[in-house]
Amino acid sequence: MKKTRSKPVEAIPEIEGYTIEQRTIGMLKANIVALVVLVVLLLAGLFVMYAIHAEAFSSLPIGAVALFLLFFTVGVVVHELIHGLTWMLATHSGFSHLRFGVMAGGVYCHIDVPMTKRKYVAGALMPLLLLGIIPFVVSFFAGSFILMLLGATLTACAMGDVMIVWAIRKEQPDTLVYDHPTEGGCVVYRPVSKA
Repeated sequence: MKKTRSKPVEAIPEIEGYTIEQRTIGMLKANIVALVVLVVLLLAGLFVMYAIHAEAFSSLPIGAVALFLLFFTVGVVVHELIHGLTWMLATHSGFSHLRFGVMAGGVYCHIDVPMTKRKYVAGALMPLLLLGIIPFVVSFFAGSFILMLLGATLTACAMGDVMIVWAIRKEQPDTLVYDHPTEGGCVVYRPVSKA
């Protein structure tokens, strides 16, 4: 019988003069937070949309559910690409430093380059801004029920990213951070104190 080899799990790189502290989040907790945020945004969005654009409910296009599912699926993939592209630009690294995959039922993007907290946070939150918050807000001006639903859903999908950023909120902006290769979260590098 032929043995199959699994790809070795990427080790967390060590940097001389630094100790490592892992900051990870539980995926179950992240999914619960995402669900709560989704319900709150949908209720608020429906209320505001109905108050401003009641006609948006009666003028939904045929196939609205299919259209939403298509945009949502594309949005999830683009979400991870935005993480990767933002981190690539911030670290001046190439596409070969990115890895995409599936973890705990969700897709992820990992970059194997340590960076400052400021750069890490920018890459972590960029999909929330571009695919979640902006479409959600714009939907009320455009009177688009589908855009509101999409913005709310993709905002909720970014709650794991928000939780990771929250876990490192007290770190200095120039602290070195490395995206965790196997779990939701990151690794913080702390300088070894010289006694």
